[in-house]
Amino acid sequence: MISRSVLAVCAIAAAFGVSSLAQTSPSATPQTSQPATSQPQPNSTQPSAPLQLHDLPAEPHTLTATEVQQAKEQQALNAALRLASLQAHWGPEMSTPGLSITMTELGRTKTADGTQIKYRITGSGFTATDRLMLVRWPLDGQASAVMGGIGLDPKGVAVCSGAGAAQDLSSAASNLNSAPAAPGTPGNAQGATPAFTPPPACTTTMKADQPVEIETMAAQGEAIRVALVSEDRKRAAEASAIPFPITNTDKACTLQVILSIKDATLALLDGTGFPASTQLKLVASTGDGSRELHPRTNAQGRIVVPLLTGAKGQKSGTTTVKFAGLNREPTLDTPKEEATPAPDCAPAVSYPWGEGSYKAQ
Repeated sequence: MISRSVLAVCAIAAAFGVSSLAQTSPSATPQTSQPATSQPQPNSTQPSAPLQLHDLPAEPHTLTATEVQQAKEQQALNAALRLASLQAHWGPEMSTPGLSITMTELGRTKTADGTQIKYRITGSGFTATDRLMLVRWPLDGQASAVMGGIGLDPKGVAVCSGAGAAQDLSSAASNLNSAPAAPGTPGNAQGATPAFTPPPACTTTMKADQPVEIETMAAQGEAIRVALVSEDRKRAAEASAIPFPITNTDKACTLQVILSIKDATLALLDGTGFPASTQLKLVASTGDGSRELHPRTNAQGRIVVPLLTGAKGQKSGTTTVKFAGLNREPTLDTPKEEATPAPDCAPAVSYPWGEGSYKAQ
């Protein structure tokens, strides 16, 4: 079920020039010095030894059907984890330093299809002359610019900048043939950006100085992700809101599940309030099976862990993740963890996954 959303990863990576997660390569093994020994020098006049059968290069290996399937599954897993990484970093971490936006909920209206929620956007760090594009990243969809010609009023509220919006977008598009996009802005993750087609100007549907408002519905655990991006695509600020959180708090510890794809076979587990820089023990249970997770908290006592959900032979189900204490197994990089006291909390959070699990609230 993960592979269905793999295309979204490529689209998001192309729309937002975010590099892949840094990989730490193992250090090279030091070479042990050996005493110099006298070796006989080859005689160039002697004929070379005949080629032996064991000297022949090995024939290329043809992948079996099982190996091909395993390679496909690994590719899908890598893409899923990249998707989860992009979602986990969306927000201040991906925003241009000095820029930020906030989503303010204005109200909720119950309809036959679900709850209609309205948000207004405010920003800081942008200049009075900035013209911005509104980017939306829907679940199971592509991150794309949906509206241009946006500015900020004196209070920082995102508004339609007026009659010059369409002309500004046209001029911006003509100047963006091959310039690389900065991280966190629409562009190409490989370097040069493709030809840029600007989104419709806000003036096509809005009046001048009218506030930009987002109306949407959401399921439990679904994040509403937006961004304001400069029209030269060199600066951006991102934000998200979760109107119906799947969360549980026990004492000072909190666990929250955020959907990565609609059927929740990939999700993010966000935990806060745990000891800093400490390896935790979590137990994820689905049906009759369970497995342990051992994430390490950051300096603020937070974890963000991708969860791959599912059970063999099942198309849907419920997964429960609970905090089960600290991981006391000794490791080379945690010699002092035994002295860390276990927090007096035991949060657990459950969420549905699979066919029929996605429902707008």
